[in-house]
Amino acid sequence: MKRFDVVTVGEAMVRLSVRGGHTLETAPQYDVHIGGAESNVAVACARMGKSVAWMSRVSDDVFGARILGELRRHGVNVEAALVESGSRTGVYYAEIGDDPRGVAVTYDRSNSAATKMSASNTDFSILADAAVLQVSGITPAISDSSSQMTTELLAKARESGCRIVFDVNFRARLWSTERARTTLTSMCAVADVVVCTREDARDVFNLRSNDDPAGALASALGVRQVVLTDGATGVHWHDDGSSGFAPSIPTSTVDRIGAGDAFCAGVVIGVVDGDLFSGVRKGQAMASLKRTMAGDLFLGSASDVAILLGESTRSVKR
Repeated sequence: MKRFDVVTVGEAMVRLSVRGGHTLETAPQYDVHIGGAESNVAVACARMGKSVAWMSRVSDDVFGARILGELRRHGVNVEAALVESGSRTGVYYAEIGDDPRGVAVTYDRSNSAATKMSASNTDFSILADAAVLQVSGITPAISDSSSQMTTELLAKARESGCRIVFDVNFRARLWSTERARTTLTSMCAVADVVVCTREDARDVFNLRSNDDPAGALASALGVRQVVLTDGATGVHWHDDGSSGFAPSIPTSTVDRIGAGDAFCAGVVIGVVDGDLFSGVRKGQAMASLKRTMAGDLFLGSASDVAILLGESTRSVKR
């Protein structure tokens, strides 16, 4: 019996955001949240009842303390998060606008504690206690040493018998498409399940297929299970030779940041439970609920998700 259902690895930051109708340039005040792809997934999985640990490096400043305190409050184990003195915590600024303005994000994360993660200063022993490892393409993008760490992390997870969920999560502000394609292709090949947006499949992996796009990406990457989100249209998935599609759940949006991570958490839960399709459905509900919540984090519960899925009359094509 593994101690943790899920271990996630990656940077968490403090988010300073302006309220709807304001801009970063003129806002009179900021709301404070925490956010980061893998820490968002960790919180969502914990709130859905899974045992979860998050591994990273944080600064010994007040923001680092806030990150650790917030994750603990939601039930995430942070024993594997190393606190580094004399460093800094990454910050990002978010402007949540309605269409057609959308979301504007400004990062201030250079030389943060998390960018100093490396294969030599990371203890991978927690993987022996984990059923599933989740990591995203943001982690190898934040620094060369973190990229090397991610490669070693995936190898150690494979050795430890962890199932690996890799969320592509391409960020053009962090690295070039060409560099990302080379690195992410090799990392996805090690994963059991790859989660990717239709846009990233096109831009990073040159996928142009409109017929069974999840199956096409699975074939291109050499993986058995792929979950491909297609914006407001829905989700395509490929599971060891069979493919399917689930239409999206209509949703009103308060804050879209973190919705993709909430969806990924649903997929991770499906992997833990041995049912990828169930994970896709949970992920859709979690992403929809997250979009109604301010901040990066999914703050719902398993009962909220069950109610939403019970009320949904979506058809599913297989």
